[in-house]
Amino acid sequence: MKHPVDTAYYAATQLPGQRFDASLREGWGVWISLLGDDILKAVFTRRADADGYVAQQTSGGQRGQVRRMWLVLNETTGEAYALGGDGNLPVHGVDLDFSHRAQLDKLRSDVLSRLSEAELKALGLKRI
Repeated sequence: MKHPVDTAYYAATQLPGQRFDASLREGWGVWISLLGDDILKAVFTRRADADGYVAQQTSGGQRGQVRRMWLVLNETTGEAYALGGDGNLPVHGVDLDFSHRAQLDKLRSDVLSRLSEAELKALGLKRI
């Protein structure tokens, strides 16, 4: 049975073909070897942060590795995208803070929990 692996990737809000202001930046990816697959676990803009993170993640037989990578920073939406890949996947963002995405999801959940049923319906949402 396959379980989802928590990674640095998330669905990007940037649409293909849509213009945005961008800058190119060096980043450091933390890759974990799990059952023969290399999985991008987190991305950092500082090497020291990546080294510290990989030291925390190498337990239970997992091997971690820090790799240099190039990132495109979307200044318009505040997203970052890893350069490379085979182009077969849709655009994915890379969370440079990694906990930042989880914090945004929690904040969104907290805000939605405060809305009334009428407000949720106006937004096209419903309480789960």
